[in-house]
Amino acid sequence: HRMVTMATSVHTAIDSQERALDTLRPLAAVGAVILLGFLVYNLVEFPVGLRGAIVAHDIVCVAACAGTWGLIRARKIPDRAAHAVGTGLILLIASNILLATWLRRDPSQVVYIDILLVATSAAMTAPRWGAAAFLGVWGMSIPVLLAVSAGTPHFGRYVATMAATTGVAAALLTLRLRNLRALSELRARDQQRRRALQDALADLDAKVATRTAELQSANDALRTEMIVRERAEKEARQLTEQLLHAQRLESLGRLAGGVAHDFNNLLTVISANVELALDELPENANKELLNDSLGATKRAAKLTKQLLAFGRKQVFERSVFDLGKRVEEVARMLERAVGERIELQISASERGLWVSADPNHIEQALMNLAVNARDAMPDGGALVVLVERVSTRGTSWVRIRVRDNGIGMDADTIGRMFEPFFTTKPSGTGLGLSTVYGIVQQHDGFLEVDSKPGVGTTLDLFLPACAPPVREAVTSRELIAGAPGTETVLLVEDEDAVRRVGERLLRRDGYSVLAAASGAEALSIVQSLARPVDLLFTDVMMPGMNGRELAVRLRGIQPNLKVLFVSGYTGDYLETQTGELPEGAHFLYKPYEPAEASRLIRDILDGRAAKT
Repeated sequence: HRMVTMATSVHTAIDSQERALDTLRPLAAVGAVILLGFLVYNLVEFPVGLRGAIVAHDIVCVAACAGTWGLIRARKIPDRAAHAVGTGLILLIASNILLATWLRRDPSQVVYIDILLVATSAAMTAPRWGAAAFLGVWGMSIPVLLAVSAGTPHFGRYVATMAATTGVAAALLTLRLRNLRALSELRARDQQRRRALQDALADLDAKVATRTAELQSANDALRTEMIVRERAEKEARQLTEQLLHAQRLESLGRLAGGVAHDFNNLLTVISANVELALDELPENANKELLNDSLGATKRAAKLTKQLLAFGRKQVFERSVFDLGKRVEEVARMLERAVGERIELQISASERGLWVSADPNHIEQALMNLAVNARDAMPDGGALVVLVERVSTRGTSWVRIRVRDNGIGMDADTIGRMFEPFFTTKPSGTGLGLSTVYGIVQQHDGFLEVDSKPGVGTTLDLFLPACAPPVREAVTSRELIAGAPGTETVLLVEDEDAVRRVGERLLRRDGYSVLAAASGAEALSIVQSLARPVDLLFTDVMMPGMNGRELAVRLRGIQPNLKVLFVSGYTGDYLETQTGELPEGAHFLYKPYEPAEASRLIRDILDGRAAKT
């Protein structure tokens, strides 16, 4: 009951304000029309001397009523100001009536005051504002009636008329307020019932929502489980495919390594014998055929290294060379790789771009980048390769910039482009760019990529710049003429032809050679010698005791023994098959050039060779 009473009071106050504004609007409109009629009447009927004042007041009243009506319609007057505006409007109209009564000295005009009092009961919806309007009208009317009808019997009659009219207006106002209160109470109860119904519906909705959420959660959990299962199955398939792919690569690598070992042994015999034959010929002899054969063996050796580079860690053979000149030398190979539909532009005119790197690795990285750029331009385009010296990160670098105008890459692809097995090509292996990344990291360099979809890709490969080489490689003739060897070299090689070539080279250079066809034979020779051996020159992969095991056992007999390993296998295959090579050992990759082998042996014996 208290809640209903409080709600009724609130609703009554709100209703009184809203209804006051609703009744004020027609009152203002009716007042404007009536006062406009008064204005016309007063212009015609009022005496000339008194007409100006009453007409001016009529104009003010018409303007006030019309302006109030317009403001209410435009919603410029707030609800809380409705009673105050209505009271002011009633007093303004009363002043107009009393002004006419005063000017014409006609107390009968008080009948308009009676009408105004009844209109007040219709306009007011609040007791205090109704009382204020009644008191205001009475306070303005009594002095005027006294002035125009004092001492006449009409004064009492007019006052009685006003009092009766005021009573009727007050009764109407009271009855209206009672009806308004009853209506507000009904509205409050209706709202209370609505609220109870809404609470019941909300409770039902909450229960339905809870149950729906539970079902949705169970459905989401089931869907998530299905997604996780599908993802796991997909990842399992991908891992299986990657494992099979890796196994195929491993099998291919083992096959290539085995073939390359035998092939490199043959190339070693051929190239070494050709060079020895060239050395034996007189200066004026025709050496064209032998030179062509030697060039063919070198190209065959390079092809073997490129074959072994597929998914393999090759032996790292650093040398100081001009990178710009090297890139120009491989231009034709790049042209064949990218095809005729792509215009290849190589800019490497600057000389003296010295780097310390493995030239074969750098060629492989450049080839991978060119092939990747070709695949990014299926409809043809332009590939620019620029080699130049730059300064960044506080030091000097030689930069290879490879720029294409192909399809480009988005940010997600750039973030994963160097990941092994990641590829956007339908039939790609995902090893090309990861190989480039590994090569650059091995050479203490770094990569920068700039690419946008539909624009193209620019990939910068930075290698540390270095000083030019201090000396050129000497030929075997110069070596023999300048400083022939006198030390004892133990040569261990299971291939007869390769062993014979090695003996020829070593004896030609002046060394005392002890040759063995196996590790056991070499160990027996050393154990029977009365003097130490200066250098062990051994193949790594041999039947029975391999080269690494032989070196370890010989160093047990002779701790300071210097060792030079030679092999046609790749570095990772050797580590897998024989383990890591002993500390302080040196490595020579087959097929080797006689001059290269002679220089390295001499540097090892003199303590100048860098350790592998």
